[in-house]
Amino acid sequence: MRDPTTLRLRHALEHAALVVKPGVDQAIVHAFERILAGQPEHTGGALTVRALCMEAGISRATYYRSPLAKVVAALLREPDAPRPQTDTLTAEITRLKGAERALRSRHAAEREELRATIAAYAQHIQALTLRLTELEDANGVLRRQIQQPDPIVTSLRQPR
Repeated sequence: MRDPTTLRLRHALEHAALVVKPGVDQAIVHAFERILAGQPEHTGGALTVRALCMEAGISRATYYRSPLAKVVAALLREPDAPRPQTDTLTAEITRLKGAERALRSRHAAEREELRATIAAYAQHIQALTLRLTELEDANGVLRRQIQQPDPIVTSLRQPR
């Protein structure tokens, strides 16, 4: 395999002067490689000791007894340690959920602001409608007074 992840693990094992023995050690290495390659067979693909043990088909106690446990743990502690695609996707999902919450919150605030604006406009419309009705009533009274035989109010317009 020429995968950089595989080469990194192999290099770490060589640097620690560990020989991968058939059996448990080989199962751990293959499980680690499958998880990092995004092709787990027995787990969801999370890069944890529990998932690694399940993927390798060994107990945690057996894993911790293996000399590879320290190498794998050191490799995972590095800041630029490779992560399986599931870890990356989980982090992306978490980020997107946070962004969605922020958008929903902002959207709710905008809706409340728009509702308040609509209520204010409705009150203005109601007040203007009442004032228009008052003015129309006053105009009607004045028109009736002009049309009386002896008007109290006279029209400023000259009759034609």
